Amino acid sequence: MKKIYLLLILLVAGFGLMACQTEAGTPGITDTEIIIGNTAATSGLFAGVGVPFNLAMQVVFDEYNATHEGRDIVFKHYDDGFDGAQGLAYTKKLVEEDNVFALVGHFGTNTVNSTMDYLLESGVPMVYGVTGVNSLFYENQVGNNILSVQPIYRTEGRMMVARALHESIFGVDSDAKLADTDNIVVLYSDDDAGQSIKLGITDEVASAGIAARVTYLPFSAATASAVASVALALEPEVFLLSSNQAPATAMATALRIAESTVPVLSSYVNGASVFTPAMLDAQTPLPFQVYANAWVDISDATGAAPTAEQIGGDGTLAGWTLDFAYLAGFTAEYWDTFVHDMNSSDRVDGDTTAKSLWGNAYAIAGYIAATTFVTLLDRVDLDTVTWESFIAAAEATPVALPMSGTIDWSNGNRTGLSMLAVNQLLYTPTISFKKLIGLEGIETVRAK
Repeated sequence: MKKIYLLLILLVAGFGLMACQTEAGTPGITDTEIIIGNTAATSGLFAGVGVPFNLAMQVVFDEYNATHEGRDIVFKHYDDGFDGAQGLAYTKKLVEEDNVFALVGHFGTNTVNSTMDYLLESGVPMVYGVTGVNSLFYENQVGNNILSVQPIYRTEGRMMVARALHESIFGVDSDAKLADTDNIVVLYSDDDAGQSIKLGITDEVASAGIAARVTYLPFSAATASAVASVALALEPEVFLLSSNQAPATAMATALRIAESTVPVLSSYVNGASVFTPAMLDAQTPLPFQVYANAWVDISDATGAAPTAEQIGGDGTLAGWTLDFAYLAGFTAEYWDTFVHDMNSSDRVDGDTTAKSLWGNAYAIAGYIAATTFVTLLDRVDLDTVTWESFIAAAEATPVALPMSGTIDWSNGNRTGLSMLAVNQLLYTPTISFKKLIGLEGIETVRAK
């Protein structure tokens, strides 16, 4: 019923918008400009995410404007401080006063959740939500204006179960599959992120018919120690950690203190910064293997060190004083596209320069978001484009993303990227996640 109701909203909103666009032209498309925007936290606690993300988008838009004849992209931005109410107010301002053509890089859980009803009612295209929350998740809704890219928690939860059931990464030598009777324990934080990932886990558990082998245990940072003891008493062969940030660190710490050796499979949001604080010290590895999904793939064990031409700019990298030979092990695409473009830009936001962000994960995400949008622009005739025709062009064929997989919005699919890799937490030469399995779709994993 919910999906039917949402579909009716979209259809009604679409008819009104088509009339408006026929009479007054398409919002955000002028004779000289393509006006887009976002609200994002570029001050305060989350500025370390928002500033690199937006700077990288600006670099892509600068490149587009320099290489495309005709209309230039004009990017409008408001700082919402990671506040949902502010995010909604600024989103309305972008749509109703600035008359943007699209929202690109719609930023953060708070703003996305606060604005989703408004976005669906307005019909404005939203390209790339900077969060994995399930409010972005829709299936079989052709024409839906929500064009998410980043993996959504529900989609990722499905993949976590598929990996657990079909990958040969378990056992004493980390090279065996789970047995058909092995227990799986899902440790989920009782918050939005934990519940959202858990929903995808339950989807795949039901599809695979393994409910009898799976136990779900809720936890918080305060209860992690007690829940870890209960979980270990169930004698699982793998923990699926459905959580992020502080609760995930608390559970990883509790499992370490309990001397667990059960492998942990977790979300892409849980990088080394989540598991490193759980370690006894920087020299003592966790007693259990840690695996995490990944959607950006820039590692290549055979990748050569970059050349000065590849990295662009003046042939140097900000903050790097060692020989480039130490930078082997990454894909040529990473150097040729993202690093080259960031290092060749003079863009600055306060004290942050685009050149300094060549190794920044949030800048990579912004680069992918903006590249996705300009790829879609190249599919449409800007003289006649409407919101509806733009969305139809997005659904027409999959979009290959830089340094990542392929996003497919056909048939109303709005589930985010489903092509994910598996990274393993390693401790030398530095504590970091290293690619174990490359990008794969869930059907490929299920067939193993």
